[in-house]
Amino acid sequence: MIEEKETKISREAAVDEFGRYCEANDIDYDESAMSAEDLAAFKPLKERFVKACMDGRVEVDGTSLKYTISQFSKGAGDIITIKRPSGKSFVAMDGAGEKQAVYKLQAFISAMTGQPVGYLSGLDVKDWKFFQGVATLFLVG
Repeated sequence: MIEEKETKISREAAVDEFGRYCEANDIDYDESAMSAEDLAAFKPLKERFVKACMDGRVEVDGTSLKYTISQFSKGAGDIITIKRPSGKSFVAMDGAGEKQAVYKLQAFISAMTGQPVGYLSGLDVKDWKFFQGVATLFLVG
């Protein structure tokens, strides 16, 4: 029998948190103004964020996030602060070659979190995709 997960906050509150984070960081999240292609790329990022909020793993703190690593990763329970990217985040991507897109993204995330690329590389896909989604919100805007 599959155990039902406990929801820490409602979907409505989690969607509000996503909006609050986007507003604080000047991220365009108005779905009505997005092209069909942009909307198709945006919705999974938003949904991943909302689900993590509902699970109690994300806390919006102004322009930053506090993310609790899931039980699937080696660092389960670690709380990682994800800060608004700065020029340092973009410069960090310069060390990767043209065909190293994932490494570039991890370098960007590393600069946002202060965590080494090796730590990020060891995360379970559930956690890694959350970090990827947050970084993507800044990279596509």
